[in-house]
Amino acid sequence: MSVIYSLILSFLTLLTIFFVPFTNAPAVDVTEDDFVPVMRFVATSDTHIQTLGDKGSRRIVKMVKSAYEIAENDSDYNALDAVVFSGDITDQGTFTALSAFVATTDKVIKDGTERLGVVAKSHDGNTYDSESLEIFTALTGQETDFHRVINGYHFIGISRSPVSGVHYSSEQVRWLDNELKAATEAAPLQPVFVFQHEHVLDTVFGSYSYDGWGMNTFSDVLNKYPQVVHISGHSHYPANDPRSVWQGNFTAIGDGGLAYYEFTVDDETSVHPAGNETMTQALLVEVDKDNRVLIRVLDVDAGEFVAEYLVDNVASSEKVKYNHDERKALSSAPVFSENAKLTVKESLGNYTVSVPQASVKDDNKVYLYRISVTDANGKEVHKDWVLSGYYYADVPDSVSFAKFRLSDGAYTVKVVAEDVWGNVSEALTYNID
Repeated sequence: MSVIYSLILSFLTLLTIFFVPFTNAPAVDVTEDDFVPVMRFVATSDTHIQTLGDKGSRRIVKMVKSAYEIAENDSDYNALDAVVFSGDITDQGTFTALSAFVATTDKVIKDGTERLGVVAKSHDGNTYDSESLEIFTALTGQETDFHRVINGYHFIGISRSPVSGVHYSSEQVRWLDNELKAATEAAPLQPVFVFQHEHVLDTVFGSYSYDGWGMNTFSDVLNKYPQVVHISGHSHYPANDPRSVWQGNFTAIGDGGLAYYEFTVDDETSVHPAGNETMTQALLVEVDKDNRVLIRVLDVDAGEFVAEYLVDNVASSEKVKYNHDERKALSSAPVFSENAKLTVKESLGNYTVSVPQASVKDDNKVYLYRISVTDANGKEVHKDWVLSGYYYADVPDSVSFAKFRLSDGAYTVKVVAEDVWGNVSEALTYNID
């Protein structure tokens, strides 16, 4: 191992020498409220680094600089206690990529802020499989399954199994149970932050069985500890979707990630809308003296918060604030403005239909729009959907469906808005004569 360590240290030194500073962090507006932090960290995942200075590296730098800017502008508490990465740190798990991650974070993370990461089976293990754990530890000095106490709060991370081809082992399940028991006995009213690459099955947006991004390996253990705030990535589903925070026996949240957006629509998985590669989402997580947890979703490139979740019942065994069934029952359908109308353009029998954005109440979001075109006999001749763009910091005022073709004749075009809970608006209608 001494030779490996020597090579690693030499390589990192070389990277540091040739490290080129990145662009300045964007300006971030910090909202004032009655929440006074006593601890703060930033978390993300799916950075998919390939080489030093690439898109993933630059986004990490921008994220960390933004987090420091937010902290330093807070007159009550100006520290950033940790930066945490929930797996798929690299795109292929190569030595070059892992080294680039270390060099990038070493350069931008200051003394007094802990860097923590978990190693995922999927991308981080692509090149070296289970040996990626040993390489990560050699490069970072950090154990890959960790339990740290940072500023009085417990942080627990679970990396992939050291067994080749195995996601997680029964030993890891027992280890997590023991660590959570110790953490909650030491501080029964405090949140315990658990970091895993994959979502817990049937919790947050992207974790459902039909999505394919959830795992139930640790479900039985997590359900025993209401103090758990589980943070995960893997799906690339946006963190500002209201379904990305979930409460049952514990609390879970998807962190969005820094690589690209993905969705499930109806039975179609792996939906990547135009511009999806612009996703740069991270969670700015703070705790106050009353153990309330404020989670704000930061669009890193835009330098704006795009969602906020306040978990004020972290130790309670009955959690309904972010329970999906409860929120769906309280939600209402989107509504178009009184003057809203469809814009229909035709060229040589090809039609383009645009729809203005509908509005929703509270923290709900319009998920997508559906179009149905029927002929004079009422037969549907075309249908489609388009995502609303709610996941962007700058949500467009209108969206357009993919171009479609109609033969000569009379048609009725109807478009409805559908929110994230499946509520459907009244239709906007346009007649083609």
